[in-house]
Amino acid sequence: MQPINCLISNIPQALLVDIVCRIAEENHCVKVVDRIADSAELPAIMQSRAIDVLIIGMDEFAIPQVCEDLLKQFSDLLVVGLINDGRKAAVYINDIRGQEISDIIRVLDRRSTK
Repeated sequence: MQPINCLISNIPQALLVDIVCRIAEENHCVKVVDRIADSAELPAIMQSRAIDVLIIGMDEFAIPQVCEDLLKQFSDLLVVGLINDGRKAAVYINDIRGQEISDIIRVLDRRSTK
């Protein structure tokens, strides 16, 4: 199985970036290919590397324009927005299918962890 290539962007808290990287390292199917501080670099990096998941820091739940533009260009891209200190998240997926919605609900169901 090929690793899921992950790019981390625009997360100002170094500790949060380290935590996300450690989580990725513990999950052997995820590979963090780069960590960048400025989302202005995203289009160039996305053109030069195969990125499956973008984890981006956000101040609110509204998707940043750069992410909307990337989702139009890379239809299979999964964007995970970590809001503020990372205790809230938003997931953006293009052309989501019913099975994917079902999978998300099943995987993220909080009752299964209690």
